[in-house]
Amino acid sequence: MNNSKSTLTIVSLILLIFSGCAHQQATSRVNEYKELLDPLVGVANKDDILLKFGIPQRKSKTEKLEVWEYKKSFGTRGNAQAFSNPYAYNTTAYGQSHEVYDEVILFFDESDLLYSWKAYAQR
Repeated sequence: MNNSKSTLTIVSLILLIFSGCAHQQATSRVNEYKELLDPLVGVANKDDILLKFGIPQRKSKTEKLEVWEYKKSFGTRGNAQAFSNPYAYNTTAYGQSHEVYDEVILFFDESDLLYSWKAYAQR
């Protein structure tokens, strides 16, 4: 019984460490976008952004803002785990997966200058 608790504790710690690494990677990536895009706010026009990022996947427009969306997928990440009770004949297993991607949303004002931006990084 004690061995089972030790194994569960070790597995929990490993999962905690890996989830922390993924969070750190996402935060690092968003900071890279911040360093890239903050200097362009109020300075870069649509042509500058097209040269730097290419054609957006989606565009939308309101009365005062135009929104460009970029999304880059890096595939799917997944994991699976199984736990077996050493004193019985049952096993519990589960798995999960999620897409790994970056999404950048750019907002342009009426003068076609970059007004603001948002970035999401899923790791």
